[in-house]
Amino acid sequence: FVTAPRRQSVEELTEDPDFLFRDHTDWSVMDAAAQAPYRYNERDLHRAYADNCSATREFLMANYVRFGRIFGTHGNGGMSRARRAVTFLMEGATTDIKKGTVSKKDAGIPKVSSSHFAPRVMEDGSFVASKGARANGAALSRCLEFAAREKGVRFILNRHMDEIIRELQFSGRVVGIRASYSPRFDPETGRRLESLWQDGNVDDRTETIYIRARKAIIIGAGGHGANPQFRSMFYPAFREPAFVSSGWALLGPRGQDASGIIAGMRIGANLAGMQQNISYASTFHIPGNLATRDPYTDMLPGHPTFSFRGSTGINLPDASFQHLIVVNQVGKRFFNEMLITTRQGGAAFPADPRKGQPKSGLDHVQMDWRNASVANIKATYREPNSIHAALAMNEGSKAPDFFSGPIWTIFDRAAVERDKWNIDPPFTSPTNGFFFSADTIQELAEKIHRGHEFQRIPLTYLVETVAKWNSYVDKGSDPEFARGPDAPMYKIEKPPFYAATLYAVWHDSYGGLRINGRAQVIDMQGDPIPGLYAGGESSGGGNQHGLGRALVHGYIAGTNAAKEPGN
Repeated sequence: FVTAPRRQSVEELTEDPDFLFRDHTDWSVMDAAAQAPYRYNERDLHRAYADNCSATREFLMANYVRFGRIFGTHGNGGMSRARRAVTFLMEGATTDIKKGTVSKKDAGIPKVSSSHFAPRVMEDGSFVASKGARANGAALSRCLEFAAREKGVRFILNRHMDEIIRELQFSGRVVGIRASYSPRFDPETGRRLESLWQDGNVDDRTETIYIRARKAIIIGAGGHGANPQFRSMFYPAFREPAFVSSGWALLGPRGQDASGIIAGMRIGANLAGMQQNISYASTFHIPGNLATRDPYTDMLPGHPTFSFRGSTGINLPDASFQHLIVVNQVGKRFFNEMLITTRQGGAAFPADPRKGQPKSGLDHVQMDWRNASVANIKATYREPNSIHAALAMNEGSKAPDFFSGPIWTIFDRAAVERDKWNIDPPFTSPTNGFFFSADTIQELAEKIHRGHEFQRIPLTYLVETVAKWNSYVDKGSDPEFARGPDAPMYKIEKPPFYAATLYAVWHDSYGGLRINGRAQVIDMQGDPIPGLYAGGESSGGGNQHGLGRALVHGYIAGTNAAKEPGN
């Protein structure tokens, strides 16, 4: 299927495990936010990662996963070589995993519909494969699911893992888990959600079940991004419950809830990488997707969980923010709107001064003190810190939690017409509380207060803020936040007026269970907990973005768990 030209040179693709290991533990690399993404990575774990990448790729290809051309590198995946491999399926008349095809309906139709097969519309993959290729994570996960079901793997769905059971709380082997029945029901039809494929499913509706571990337990329960209490250990402002993890509607209220990490902690597991959430820019950030609670994803109608979110969102590029203003929960502006979604970090190949490195591309030098010099940081620092301004306390932040509250974009009909935004359903919803319209700014403020779950106080200053903004436009300058030189300024004066949420989101999770090079969970004394393994976002000690981290961890955990003696 791959006929696209090579995206990288031979030299950019040539390396060995030793080279990769050095890249992933390079103390010297700094990004444009003055963070060190590789310095604190667990060494034993990343040695094993480097040694198992090739075998993991072979395993995936043996299970129907197809890779396109390598180009660039995922965030925090190393500075020195290209490593990003995109998975794809070819658009065909039917979806046939063995043949490597996906139907147009299953792949999703841009700006029209998602599908049960792919929650997000699969992208054009022709640039890494060939004409007709459709690419994204569905081309990976669905192929692996198909292969597992084909091999007789059984799936117990509609269950939440509540507890890991050990012989004694802090000693002995792990012997099993306790899981509760936790189905989800469509809010419109009341029907229980079901998986796309059913073969191999175990439909047990007992309230609580116990499952014995004959060999081992592998914790692959995701991260902590949707647990406000857990994630607030890393950033107290994110105790605000309004903000969710990416994939919120898809995963449900108990997804990304740190349950695997917490279950491990309760039987003595240690933690690792607790500071690494600040080392990657998409951990917590503000995407430019308005009018939806999960702004990181852009699900369309067609997937069974769309009704939980109700709107896809109005996805705006950075330049479109010239047409609006952004206010906090009391109705005050707090930052330059042209920088509000800008974020730095994610140092990865190719090196570039714009990413924080003194040299570009293949000229980058591993372990070079110049990479971390004061002179280089001064020359390359570019972090605007807008996310922190958005999460700051304001006049509406009250004890004991001092929540910062929702973030709102305010614009008028002229903005919609000028920049040709589609504000109709499914991109917005008239009922989900994330988009409002009114004939006056005062009425708009009142509608927001009445209609949005997390708008705890009136937007007292909204009318004044809009009037002040319009006066700045008349004068051609913004004395508060220096708008003007970066983009045109437009008045907000043509009714109807609109308010759409601009929510922060917690995407990646870094910081979790400490694991060694065999993916065994380590206790507080530095010893493996017998029979317990973990990986992906349930583990800590590394902050590489993307699925590669979880895949290699899973391969390491699976191959070692399979060698455990039965019991």
